[in-house]
Amino acid sequence: MKEEKIEKMEENIETEKEKEIDSNKGKKEKKIPKEISQEILKKIFKNLLKGIALMLYFIVLNIAYINMKQERLIEDIKIFAGTFLVMGIIMLERAYKTEKFDTTLTAIEFMCISIHSLTIMHVITMFKYDFRHYLLTSSYIFSIYYVLKSIILYTKEKRNYLKSFSDISEIVKKDEPLKKEAKKKNGDDEEDKKEVEKEKSENKKVEKIAKSQKKNKNKQNNSKTKNSKSKKSKSQKSNKSKQNKS
Repeated sequence: MKEEKIEKMEENIETEKEKEIDSNKGKKEKKIPKEISQEILKKIFKNLLKGIALMLYFIVLNIAYINMKQERLIEDIKIFAGTFLVMGIIMLERAYKTEKFDTTLTAIEFMCISIHSLTIMHVITMFKYDFRHYLLTSSYIFSIYYVLKSIILYTKEKRNYLKSFSDISEIVKKDEPLKKEAKKKNGDDEEDKKEVEKEKSENKKVEKIAKSQKKNKNKQNNSKTKNSKSKKSKSQKSNKSKQNKS
C-alpha cells in the first residue's frame, strides 16, 4: 500500500512538471529566436528593396517623359523591358536548378515588369491615359504588392518555425511514455533485487541461528559425556575402596 501511494505521488509530481514544461514551451514558442528573426528580416528587407527600386524606375521614367522626346523614351523603355526579361529568364533557370519557390517568384516578377514596361505606350494610346498618372498608379500597385508580400513572408516563416517547434514537442511527448515505462521497469527490477537481497540476508540469519544451535547442542552433549565419565570414575574408585576394606 505504501509503495502504491509513493508511485502515485511520483506520477502526480511528474505530471505537474510536464505541465510547467508545456507552459514554458508555449511562452518560448511565441518568442522567435534572434537568429531566425534576423533571417526573416533580411528576406523582408530584400523584398522591400525591390519595391523601392521599382518606384525609382517609375520616377526615372516620369522625369524622362518631361525632359526627353517620345521616340527616345520609347526606345529606353524597350531597353529596360529587355533587361527585365533577360533577368527573369536567368532567374527561371536558377529556379529550375535549385527548385526554390522564391527564385521562381522573382523571375515571374521580372517578367511581369518587362511586360508592363512594353505595354505602357499601348495602354496610354488605347485608353487615353496620362503617362504620369498611369506610372504613379502602377508604382502604387507594385509597392502595395511588395508590402503584402513581405507581410505574407513574415507570417509564413513564423508559422513554419512554430510548426517545426510543435513537431519536436510532439516527438518528445511520444517518447515520454516509453521513458516512463522504462523507469517503471527499472523500478520493478530494483524492487525485485531488494527482495532477493532481503531473502538472502534472512537465509544467512537462519543459517547463523542454526549453526549457533548446533554448537550449543554439541557443548551440552560434551558436558553430559564428561559428567557421565566423572560419575563412572567415582563409582569405580568407591568400589575399589570397598574391596580393599573387605
